[in-house]
Amino acid sequence: MARRGRSLVMSICLASVALMACWQFVAPVFVQPKTNRGLEAAAPAAMGALVSMASSLPAEATVPAKGPLYGTELCTKPLIYLIYPLCEPVFLVCPLYNFPIVLGFFAALVTVINLILPETQPDEDLRVG
Repeated sequence: MARRGRSLVMSICLASVALMACWQFVAPVFVQPKTNRGLEAAAPAAMGALVSMASSLPAEATVPAKGPLYGTELCTKPLIYLIYPLCEPVFLVCPLYNFPIVLGFFAALVTVINLILPETQPDEDLRVG
């Protein structure tokens, strides 16, 4: 008897899913058809694109900023790849050079917080050995 009740519930569920699937295919979509408005619609988008492209210049195309080591012997080929931001500070926005600086800043911040607040130290009772 229980088996028959489960199959009845299952058949009702499958029938309702089939009905909803048919309803989805038959029901109209609530998307308005596009109307061709001509150049009036494209003008604001084109102006926005032109304004954003006007200010995006590559770092090498601008006048180089002078860092503290600019023009010294340290800014030569083999060493410059390690200290590029000190020769030209515009490279500080590059993630390759920016990540170690940000990592060092947050490591120092966490260390200072751990030294100042004793609550951040691990509990001595929980130490093994």
